[in-house]
Amino acid sequence: MKKRRRRFVSASVVTAILVVALSSIFFSMSIAAAQEEESKQETAQVEKPGEGYKLETMVVTSQKREENIQDVPISVTALSDVQIEDARIKKLEDLGFYTPNMLAGSSGGRSEPSPIIRGMYNRMSVNPTVGMYVDGVAYPRAQAYDLDLVDIERIEVLKGPQGTLFGRNTEAGVINIVTKKPGNIWEGKISADYGNYNTQDYSFAVRGPLVQDTLSFGISGRRYLSDGYFQNDYLGTDDAEKSDDTSGRATLRWTPTEAWDVILNVGSARYENGFYTFTPSEDISHSINLDFEGSTENDSDCQSLSLNYDGDWFSFTSITAHRIGDYYSQFDMDSTPVDLYRTYYDQDHAQLSQEIRFASPDDSKGFKWLVGVYYLDEDFDVDTTYDYRQGVPEYGLPAYQSSMNTELDTQNYAVFGQATYTLWEKLGLTAGLRYENDKKDFKGLQFDDPDVMWTGTTTVENDKSLEVWLPKFAVDYRFIQDFMGYVSVAKGYTSGGFNNLDATVLGIPYDPEFSWNYEAGVKTAWLDNKFILNFAAFYIDWTDKQVLLSTGPIGAIYKNAAEATVKGFEVEALARPIRGLEVVGGFGYLDSEYDRFTEPIFDSDTGAQIGEKNYEGKQLEYAPEFSYNLAVQYRYRLGYSGALFSRIELQGVGDYYWNLDNTQKQSSYELVNAKLGYEGEFKGYGFSLYLWAKNIFDQTYGTAAYGSDELGYSARAGDPQTFGVTLICRF
Repeated sequence: MKKRRRRFVSASVVTAILVVALSSIFFSMSIAAAQEEESKQETAQVEKPGEGYKLETMVVTSQKREENIQDVPISVTALSDVQIEDARIKKLEDLGFYTPNMLAGSSGGRSEPSPIIRGMYNRMSVNPTVGMYVDGVAYPRAQAYDLDLVDIERIEVLKGPQGTLFGRNTEAGVINIVTKKPGNIWEGKISADYGNYNTQDYSFAVRGPLVQDTLSFGISGRRYLSDGYFQNDYLGTDDAEKSDDTSGRATLRWTPTEAWDVILNVGSARYENGFYTFTPSEDISHSINLDFEGSTENDSDCQSLSLNYDGDWFSFTSITAHRIGDYYSQFDMDSTPVDLYRTYYDQDHAQLSQEIRFASPDDSKGFKWLVGVYYLDEDFDVDTTYDYRQGVPEYGLPAYQSSMNTELDTQNYAVFGQATYTLWEKLGLTAGLRYENDKKDFKGLQFDDPDVMWTGTTTVENDKSLEVWLPKFAVDYRFIQDFMGYVSVAKGYTSGGFNNLDATVLGIPYDPEFSWNYEAGVKTAWLDNKFILNFAAFYIDWTDKQVLLSTGPIGAIYKNAAEATVKGFEVEALARPIRGLEVVGGFGYLDSEYDRFTEPIFDSDTGAQIGEKNYEGKQLEYAPEFSYNLAVQYRYRLGYSGALFSRIELQGVGDYYWNLDNTQKQSSYELVNAKLGYEGEFKGYGFSLYLWAKNIFDQTYGTAAYGSDELGYSARAGDPQTFGVTLICRF
C-alpha cells in the first residue's frame, strides 16, 4: 500500500492550493472595482473605458474559412492557446470536461481514446463518429487521437454532423486542432511540470524568421514520464500504467509573395504506456489485481504540405498529407489475477490524402462560396490473437491461441461545395452538398495454434462500395449586431466495414449508419462584448445504427440493428465583467434512447433461435444525461512587475450506462480543480510559476468499461487526485 499512502502525503498541500485559490479570487474581486477605476483613469487617453477587458474575437475555421465564431451557424466550443494553458488541457480526455455534451472516454495510456459528442458513439469501432483534424489533415483512426497538445493555436469542437465539408465519420462532430505557425518574430516557450506519481512533463516551442518576410521555421517537442496512477496489488508493482512519451513537430513556412503561403509540417510521436488497468465495475479502483500487466506501443509519423493563395477574386488551398502509424497492445482480457485470457493486438496504418479547395475571398460580403475535391488512400492491417491460457474446459479444449490477420484497403473520393447568400446584411441562406464514394476491400485469415478444433486455416475476402450524398441547409438572421439566431439541418454518416473481432464472423460486412441533425440556436454578446452567451438545441434521428453485440466471453459482432433518437441542448457563457476577472461555463443536456432494437437469443446447444431481447426505450451507452463546467479565474496585476493568477473549476458529468441492457451504470460525479501562481517578466523574458491540483477531493469515477454476461464487467478508473508545480519561460 506504499503508493496509496503517498497519494495523501501532501493532502495539506492540495487543500492549501484550493483555499488560497478561492481566497485570492474573492480578495481580488473585493479590490477589483478600485483597481478598475484607477486603471480607467490611467488609460483614458489611449483607450476607451472598458476596452482593456473586452472579450477578444475568436476566429475559427469551422467552415474551412476564417470567421468570427459568433458568425458561424454551428454549435462550436473553441479554446484559444491562453485558455488551453490556463485550464491545463493536456490530453483529449481533459478536453471533454470543458465541452458541454462531450465525453472523452479512455482505456488508459494512448489507446483508442473515445470522444463522444451528443451521445453518438460506436463501441470499439474502427470508424469513429467524431472526426479529428490537425491543420486540415484527417486523423481517421482513434489510436492517433490522443496527440500531445503542444504549441497549439486553438482547438475547435464542432457539434453535429459535419459531412458536407468534412465527409465520412463526422456524424457526431469534428475536433479541429490548429497549430501555431512561425512568422517574422522569434519567440518561444519552455515548460516543465512535476507532480505526484513521479509525473514529469517537459515541452518547448521555438519559431521565427530565417529570411525576413519570406522564410520562417518552427519546432516543438514534448517528453512525458509518469509512474501512472495504478498499483497492482497482485504483482506488488506501483507503475501498472506508466508512461514514456516523446513527440515533436517541425514547420517550415515560405511566403514568396503577399498572396502565397506555403507550409510544410513534419511530426513524429513515440508513446509507451501501461494499459488495461481494469477492476470489477462494481468496485472501480486504482488498485488492480492482474496476473499480467498490459502495455501499448504507439508510434506515428506525419508529413503535410499546405499551399494557400489569397487573391482578389478567389482563394486556393491544397493540402497533401501522408501518415503512418504502428500500434501494439497486449493485455489481461479477463481483468483478474487468474491467468484465463490474454489479447495481443497489432495494427499498422498508412494513409495518403489530398484536398483541393477554391473559395471566395475572406472579405466577401453578400455571397460566399467554397468548392473542393478530396481523395484518401488508406491501408489498415490488424493482427489479433486471443490467448486462451486455460483452454475452454467446458468444451474439453486445451490451451490454444486463436489468431486473425486482416487487411482493409480503403479508397475514398469526394466532391463538395457550400455557399452562403446574405440579404440585407441580416439574413444568411446556406446550402451545401457533398458527393462521396467510399470503396473498401477486405482480406482475412484465421487459424488456431494448436488446431484444437480441426478447422485448419480460414480465408475470407470481401468488398463494399458506397455512394452517398450529404446535404446541409442553414438559415441565420442577425436581429441586431450582437444577436444572431440560426436553424440548420444536416446529414452525416459513419462508414461501414467488416467484422474482425471474432473468428466465427470474420469478414461479415456491416453497413454505414446515417443521421439527420436538426438544430436551432442563438449566439449573443452583451455589455459591450464583455459577456457572451450561446445556446443550441438539437434533435438527431439515427438510422441503421451500428451496434456491438456479444458472441461469447470475448467475441463480438457488429450489426446494423438499431434506430435511435437523441435530443437535447447546450449553453455556453464567457464573461469578463472587470479587468482581470474571467468566468466561463457550459451546460449540456441529453435525452437519448433506442427507438427500435431487438437482438435474437439462440440456444447454446442447438443454435436455434428461442427468443429475442428488446432494447427499445433503453438509454444509449456513454450518453450522460447532463454535463457542465464552471471556472472562475483572476489575474491581479502588481503594477508593471507581474500578476498573481488564481483559478478554481467545477466540472460535472451525469449518470450514464456502460452497456446496452442499462445494467452497468456510471453514477454522476463532480470534480474540483484549482491553480494559482505568479506571472512576471525579467529582462525581457516572461516567466510563470504555478501550483495546481486536479480532482482535489479524489473523486472515483470510470472512463471506460467492457465485459460480457459470461465474464462480468470491468471498468477503468479516471485520474485520481493529482497536484504539482509548473514553471514556464517565454522569450
